[in-house]
Amino acid sequence: MKNSFKSTLPDTSSNQKFHNLTADVKIYRDGYGIPHIKATKAKDAFFGQGFATAQDRLWHMDTDRMKAYGRWSEYIGEDGLENDLFIRPLQIKSSVQNDYSKLDEITIEMLKSYASGVNALIDSTNNLPIEYKLINTHPQKWEPWDSLAVYKIRHLMMGGFAPKLWRAKVVNKLGPKKASKLFKSYQPNHLLIVPPGKFYPGPYENGEEIFDKISDFISGLAEHDSGSNSWALNGNKTKTGLPMIAGDPHRELDVPNVYYQNHISCDEFDVIGLSFPGCPGFPHFGHNDKVAWCVTHAMSDYQDLYIEKFNPNNITQYEYKGEWINAEIINDTIKVKNSNNRSIQIINTIHGPIISGKPINEKAISLKYTALQPNNKNATAIRQMLSVNNVKQMDIAMKNWVDPCNNFVFADTKGSIQYLNRGKIPVRPKENVWLPVPGWTGENEWDGYIPHNDLPRITNPSSGFIITANQKIVDNKYPYLLSLDYVPGNRAKVIYDHIENLNNATAEDMIKIHASCQSIPAKIYCDLLKNLKFQNEKLEHIKNKLVNWDGSMEIHLIEPTIYSAMRIQLNKKLAEHNLGTLAKDALDESGKGIPGHMRQLEALFATHAKTNNSEMLPLNLNWNNIIEISLKEAFKWLTQWLGEDLKLWKWGNVHKTYPIHPLSSIFPDLSKTLNPPSVSMNGDGDTPHAGFFGPSKPFNIIATSVARYYFDLSDWNQCKWIVPLGASGHPGSTHYLDQMKIWNNTKLIPMFYNWKIIKSNANSSQILSPKI
Repeated sequence: MKNSFKSTLPDTSSNQKFHNLTADVKIYRDGYGIPHIKATKAKDAFFGQGFATAQDRLWHMDTDRMKAYGRWSEYIGEDGLENDLFIRPLQIKSSVQNDYSKLDEITIEMLKSYASGVNALIDSTNNLPIEYKLINTHPQKWEPWDSLAVYKIRHLMMGGFAPKLWRAKVVNKLGPKKASKLFKSYQPNHLLIVPPGKFYPGPYENGEEIFDKISDFISGLAEHDSGSNSWALNGNKTKTGLPMIAGDPHRELDVPNVYYQNHISCDEFDVIGLSFPGCPGFPHFGHNDKVAWCVTHAMSDYQDLYIEKFNPNNITQYEYKGEWINAEIINDTIKVKNSNNRSIQIINTIHGPIISGKPINEKAISLKYTALQPNNKNATAIRQMLSVNNVKQMDIAMKNWVDPCNNFVFADTKGSIQYLNRGKIPVRPKENVWLPVPGWTGENEWDGYIPHNDLPRITNPSSGFIITANQKIVDNKYPYLLSLDYVPGNRAKVIYDHIENLNNATAEDMIKIHASCQSIPAKIYCDLLKNLKFQNEKLEHIKNKLVNWDGSMEIHLIEPTIYSAMRIQLNKKLAEHNLGTLAKDALDESGKGIPGHMRQLEALFATHAKTNNSEMLPLNLNWNNIIEISLKEAFKWLTQWLGEDLKLWKWGNVHKTYPIHPLSSIFPDLSKTLNPPSVSMNGDGDTPHAGFFGPSKPFNIIATSVARYYFDLSDWNQCKWIVPLGASGHPGSTHYLDQMKIWNNTKLIPMFYNWKIIKSNANSSQILSPKI
């Protein structure tokens, strides 16, 4: 079988001829297998991008397509049903076909040309990825709108609906008053994005009135991650006198990696960056010859949930403004490999599809989501951004951006830097942001979107820098409620401490920030240990190590392991006290929306610990008591798990990645070949060098940096990047894992941009020519 893995690798050196090309397209691959694609016309460049991406990632992009259309079960059987039963009712296929029909000609040409390149690869090779041989299938033709579907499925869970379901569950269980104490949103004295360097003055959000108003409506409803860092410095803070941009997106560590490094050039533009396999262009990270750009998740709320009331005498009707309206009902079938097909009923309301509950029970929940609304021109923005010349043009190009809502940071070679909260955010009552709302009254409808010119932004801030790490964007003076679900400002503060006093920043400074693993909560909790005295000599020794520790989550230290175990015990106790029987669900990081809530709740715990606020503590306990108990229990647990020898307690022994190929569980005999090896990592979820883990499987990393980059606007040839695995999605390729060790050491590789340098460093080249 190992020979089969090698035999399915693509041919990246033979010249080929194809229809749908107007002139030659040259593909040069550097020492890491990254394609640099040179064409004359834009349509040929997109053809080349589609062809090269399919060479490296056909299986990857096809699986995303099948997931987007709710057809994953056709490939992997019943293991795909959970995805398909949730996704199929969203009708992403009809949505993207509708989007495609409304696009302008230049955007349609981009999508058509990309699809032609993908299909040229499929039709011209017998060396399809090994995964197709394993599951005995063949990829279908790539349609232009499939690219839109792949993009949508990658961002579906980023819009805010899942936390609302969790808040509804907590309100149902605990009541409005008690629940309101648990949902405070952002912590005072944590950094804002706009203006840079300003700390949020407060107040806490208070949802009690809204919870009380809606609690009767949500009674009995059925229950059904992500982050990033980025920063920009203007020329006043860099050694070169021109801006620098750097950062890293945080997502689940997919196999292959979610992002694909590539470079396309033509007479109109010359752009290098990270793309989504299956999607043309560079929507999140990249640069052309004048402008560089990057994103982090803005945590904005643009997905609303409506409680629909169905007619008990005719369950095909739902109520709206006092009238019974016929629902659109579609009977569909999910095909399941090696099993019985599943018949499903899709129910559409004026708000959107039903995603939870059944009309027979008279109540169900529908989803209204900006990306599924008609006239979505996100792809137009992706096309336009490729040829912008300055930050002003980039801002204008983002008028069509819909989903996801990003913290968009960009800079130009004239010296300007800018932040924009890009995307369509609906204008609606504040209740919609907190909870599922009544759909039958007509009182919670959208009133358009926040106008593009009113979206939060700042250009050339006086601070000289911009920092985004998923923290709150603006204070409460901003007239629109953007979100409740921001990430605590710990990572942002660590980055701020690095940047604030930099005046001659270099690439080395950017890499230091990438590598920073200082934990602010670690110092808060470990400082509470100062006044404690333990009779157990070993426990006292551990306590002293924590007290004298600087909070650096480094793999060679034992302190991060002890602190993290202590905090798990502490959070478990506080969750059980404040959430009761819901604590088990809250501490399960596999839940939808729950991890984000626990992250906020844990930040609230830390604030209370720092300020000695006992409001959330069990009766008769103070912070000294509970931290003492938590450390004792952590010590007992670690001793049972890792043994008596403290050398075995090093962070690197327990804090590891576990990347899983989607077919490894189906073919366990091949798991060692399909799955990349585990690696030890610095950091945790509170540090810029991110390694998120949950309490149910400590300390297995569930999300981390899926790329790192550095853009130097004084010299594009000095830019660098890295991804966790490699450019290729083929397990038999030398480029499947060749960046992993470099990534794990927080190093970067060259981002070749100059074509003379590209040609001189090319390991292979290939010419695609028109077929006459």
